[in-house]
Amino acid sequence: MVCVFGLWSLIFGFENMRLKLFFASFLISSLFGWGVNVFAQKLEDFFFWQEINKNPQILTAQLNLEKKLESLKPLRDRNVEDLELSAKSAISVLIKSDGTSKILFEKDKNKKLPIASLTKLMTALVVLENYELSKTVEISREAAFLENEYGYGSLKIGEKFSVKDLLYFLLMESNNGAAFSLAEMAGEKEFVDLMNITAADLDLEKTFFVNPTGLDPDNIFDLTNYSTAEDLVKQGSYLLKKQPLIWEIAGNLEFNLYLPDGVFYRQLKNTNELLKEIPQVGGKTGWTPQAQGCLLLAYKSPNRKDYLINIILGSEDRFEDMKKLINWIKEGHKW
Repeated sequence: MVCVFGLWSLIFGFENMRLKLFFASFLISSLFGWGVNVFAQKLEDFFFWQEINKNPQILTAQLNLEKKLESLKPLRDRNVEDLELSAKSAISVLIKSDGTSKILFEKDKNKKLPIASLTKLMTALVVLENYELSKTVEISREAAFLENEYGYGSLKIGEKFSVKDLLYFLLMESNNGAAFSLAEMAGEKEFVDLMNITAADLDLEKTFFVNPTGLDPDNIFDLTNYSTAEDLVKQGSYLLKKQPLIWEIAGNLEFNLYLPDGVFYRQLKNTNELLKEIPQVGGKTGWTPQAQGCLLLAYKSPNRKDYLINIILGSEDRFEDMKKLINWIKEGHKW
């Protein structure tokens, strides 16, 4: 009210009569317009709540609609162009806290492809469901001389590690000697049978294993480990719920490994380059000449409530394809 009187005084301070009339009419019309708007809003609210009192089902319907719209999020933003990836197959699935899921991107999600070292996620699962983590494993000659994806250092014949220690080699450095050593404990054939039985139990209908490492067969015409992007999402979702240790290990950029007697062995380094750039729960890399680049990531969604599982298979540049997918999921949807 003080401001109104101040304006009124200012108006009548003008010497020019026309200016006085102009500003006076402007002030009156503004105040009148404001009053009409306030009155209209109050009247609208009055009639709305009067109608709600008569028909409470209207409010229920409105709340249900808002809940339905919330459940549909994230919504595709059509102002952002569709995504093109070099990978042969890819998928991104939102795993919601209520247990439901939503596909946000897919490219040939049911195409059977070799999965290279993504195999080791199943190797780790079978180990965790059948072995004692404290049991000691001795590295055999065959395990010590298996090739590795990045060559961070092979395990040596006769070295001894706990099962849990070998899981760090397996999931961080993608060490094939660790995978073979863990399978040897049960017998390689028996272990691979367990991998396929577990896949069947998880309804991974288009997944099959012939070894615990993911290495290509010596003969290119022989069968190799294969799966689909959709099956790998199912497996990843199960691991998130049931085996958090896998993600705890796989999420380490580096890890100082000590032997059971407390002696420092060496620092393990993760093959997953994206750990340096993207906050996430964890993931697994894979590469062989036959499979090309493969990558699985599980990480927090932009709304920070749910998880996203992204899969890249058969890529010439798995990390670049994954970065494109992550950015597109964030920018191409309304969260």
